Parts: sequence; C-alpha cells; structure tokens
Amino acid sequence: MIKVEQLLGQVKEIGLTDRLAAEVWLAELLEKDRAFLFAYPGHRVSPAITEKFLTGVQEMAAGKPLAQLTGHKEFYGLDFRVNGDVLIPRPESELLVELVKEYLDGHGYGGRLVVADVGTGSGCILLAILKTLGFGRGIGLEISGKALEVARKNAENLGLADKVTWLESDLLSGLTEPVQVMVANLPYIGKDRFHFIAENVAKHEPEVALYGGSDGLELYRKMFAQLKKKHWKPDFLAGEFGFGQQEEMEKILKKYFRGHDYRVIPDLAGIPRVFVVEFYSQNNV
Repeated sequence: MIKVEQLLGQVKEIGLTDRLAAEVWLAELLEKDRAFLFAYPGHRVSPAITEKFLTGVQEMAAGKPLAQLTGHKEFYGLDFRVNGDVLIPRPESELLVELVKEYLDGHGYGGRLVVADVGTGSGCILLAILKTLGFGRGIGLEISGKALEVARKNAENLGLADKVTWLESDLLSGLTEPVQVMVANLPYIGKDRFHFIAENVAKHEPEVALYGGSDGLELYRKMFAQLKKKHWKPDFLAGEFGFGQQEEMEKILKKYFRGHDYRVIPDLAGIPRVFVVEFYSQNNV
C-alpha cells in the first residue's frame, strides 16, 4: 500500500496544480481532516482509496470541481449537499445573506417574516438566511425539479424542512402569496455579451443555472415584469449579477422600479455584485 506523502506527491505529475483540492479530496476519502495528512504522512492508503483518489485528481486536472467529487460545499459556515444538477455555491453570494440580515436588524418582522428565494438551486442562500436568523419561513422557487430535490435534502440536513415550501416554478409564476423579503441569484452569464465564464464551469455545471439570455440579464427582466404584475411588492429585494453588468442592470432597475430606492453594492473585491430595491410597502407586513 502507498503512503499518504507518496500519493500526494503524484498530484503535480498528473497535472493538478491545486494541491489543496487534492488534500481535501484525500482527507474526504479517508474520512479524516486535512490535519491528519500532515500528522501521519506515512499512513498507508488502501488500493481501493488510492484508485478513487487518483481518478478524482485526474478529473480535477481536467476541470471537474472538487465539490462535485465530494458531493458537498461550505456556504456561510454551513455544509450543503451539491451535485451536477445545481450550481456550486460561491462565497460571493454570501453577500446576499449579509444584506438581508442587515436589513432585518432594523425591522421587527419576527415570526411573520416570509423570505422568497427565486432560482433557489441548492437552497444555500435561503437556508443560510433562515438558519442564521432563527425565525421566519421561506419559499424556494426553482424551475428544475432535480435541483429542488437537492434543496429539500439540504433543508432536512439543516433541520429546516418544516420552515420552507419548495415550488417548481418559472421564476415568480408559482408564487401566490406576499413575501417581505425576496432574493435572487439568477443565471447571469450572457450567450453573446458578458460571456465571462471559465471553461471548467461551462463544462461541468448545469447550463440552466449559468446562462441568462443574450446579455445574461433576460431572466431578471422577466422576473421584474412578473413582479410588477403582482398586487403586492416585497419590502426588500436583492439579487446578484455578474462582472461588467452594473450599467445595464441599473438601466433595468430604473425601467422597472422608478420611484423606489435602488442601489448597487460591491463585493469584498470591490466588484459591483448585488442590487438592492426597497419598496417600503406596508400591505404585506
């Protein structure tokens, strides 16, 4: 049997430059933490685990994300199940959770709070909000039934199954009740303009979760048009968009939400990342 240090020594030769990913993958297979690898470099690895490890390293060298090998990804300090049917949670999206928390700190919704997450995917944003707040309930809207299966499992794992209603819905089409907070991380990669996407992401993550029409913002236009037809509006609306799309997003916000307070907020890297609209509605509180 091969030793841990010898096995990890093959990673670079195979063509994977991300040593950390390889260490996480091996620790996962051994059902240990990464510290174990450094504490016991001479630990002997079984042939079965060695084969699975090397196969995974080859797949990662070809662009497959680590999370699709391990089947889970951390988001906002919580562990989420993921697979090829959902977008892998990104740390940038944690800003949406932070903004919702910041908004709710100044408002006394308590148990009356209903949060809708449009295009919920794995459910990570909605579930992180509810888990962190400790109150309110959620509605996860998602066009992919397979993605909703993942979201349901994540809700169960986090003890939130009874706090969320999952709806297979084309954006807001299935939402029939008022909500106070609405978040969205819709696909925003453009087929023509704003086509900023890494090759491995395009190859390995679900297309339905990536592309949003010609300029990447078609689904937001559609969602905003649906929202305008509702007899109610959320008090707080926030959504994520992509690199270089600020100017176009602001045009869209002005078109649909003229007369309301809207703004664009940068992420920790200083890149404009999230829009926020506040309606100050009283009819759904």
